[in-house]
Amino acid sequence: MANTYTTILKLAKPATGDAGWGTTINDKVTNLVEQAVAGKATINSWAGNSHTLAINEGASSDHRCAILILTDTSSGLSGAGTVVCPPQSKLYVVDNRAGQTVTIKTASGTGIAILNGKVGSVYCDGTNVKEADYVAALNATTVTSAGLITANTLKVGSSGAGAMTEIADEDTMTSNSNTKLATQQSIKAYVDTTGNLRRSERIYPWGSSDSSSQVGTQPPKIIVAEDATVTVATFDLYGNARTVYQELALTIGGRISNSGTHSDPVLTDVSVRVQRKSTGATGTSIGAVTVADAKQGGGSSYWYSISVSGDQTSKIDSFSFLDDAANGASKKKIQSATYDDSTNRTTLVYDNNASSAGLFSGTGGTVYVSSSGFESEGTWVTAIPFVPEYDTEGLNETFELTEFLPITSAGAALSSIKQVTFPTLKVVPDSGGAGNLEMRVQVLAGQTSSTGQYTFNVLQVDQTNITRT
Repeated sequence: MANTYTTILKLAKPATGDAGWGTTINDKVTNLVEQAVAGKATINSWAGNSHTLAINEGASSDHRCAILILTDTSSGLSGAGTVVCPPQSKLYVVDNRAGQTVTIKTASGTGIAILNGKVGSVYCDGTNVKEADYVAALNATTVTSAGLITANTLKVGSSGAGAMTEIADEDTMTSNSNTKLATQQSIKAYVDTTGNLRRSERIYPWGSSDSSSQVGTQPPKIIVAEDATVTVATFDLYGNARTVYQELALTIGGRISNSGTHSDPVLTDVSVRVQRKSTGATGTSIGAVTVADAKQGGGSSYWYSISVSGDQTSKIDSFSFLDDAANGASKKKIQSATYDDSTNRTTLVYDNNASSAGLFSGTGGTVYVSSSGFESEGTWVTAIPFVPEYDTEGLNETFELTEFLPITSAGAALSSIKQVTFPTLKVVPDSGGAGNLEMRVQVLAGQTSSTGQYTFNVLQVDQTNITRT
């Protein structure tokens, strides 16, 4: 009886009673199994830039070989080539030396392109030719004897964002790429300089000109006389190129006192003024007005609110002014900045200095802000984080200490030792850019005459530097 053959590898199946059974097994089964497992075929004939793998029953054929070497010694390829395999399940290792990219595929299915000079492992699933799990890396890389892999693309996952094109040593990560991997050093550098960076210092008046400030073991001090202003400390806030804003927490320690004879407890007032050195007279645009002036309060109110698009709160601090021009000729003090994510708008409330019409009676005008108060370089700008009392507004104060001093039976006011932690001030880089900001703290003892004096001992400065890329 005649032999029959297997479907995929076309191996002979000898019939019962076949007189040449041994020869059939050796020539049409054993040898061909070896060819399928470890055989190598060299493809060097091309017709129309294509080669079709032969299918031979019970005889040697290139489609059965495990390894396909693609060459082109006769210049038969004029461009990208194609190797057509039978639509049967089969593994192939393809070594492309043909000088062109060659795609291995079935006649009617899809295939895998193997770059010239590369080795790829593919398989046919009976319909299409697909890549093995690691073929993309093999097909796009060169492996040296030292084990170094140089890759054009390493794709992880099926989406475009998974295609890794580069390993970047980028400390700032400003490219914000979804196809670059970061080095350990750049990740550490980024983390070390991004986030909330804190520093603290305690400032004592060791250089006070008051001869009584350093007697024996007494701590240094500065005596601020009634109705007098004294700079008690000057220091720097340290920033960098990624500073978004800084938070400044101040704790001031000293003693409030009052002289003279009194019949009732004595109310003493001490003002604190925090200033920063300006770096430029030009404001920065935060966009156009989307909601025009709306008066806050009654007809005599000085307060107006406007809105601009987006979250602009990181650009507004306790020193900020706004204007309708970059030169700040009509600047107004900003009282607050609030962002509403439901409308994607920032509402600014500002002091118009008058109850008449504000700066922005209509929409569309550009709003400029300056954390340096539109002042020229070197000018001190005072922080005002809240609405001052009407009768003290002209003092340009930042914080106020108020204390009722008890009196003795003789009517002498007792001093009060105080350590006051003030509300946090917000400081943003101004139009001059991020960096170190020179700050100054002044104390005004007695807003009017005969209200007492203040003895300053120490200033605790706690800075939080908020940085982002």
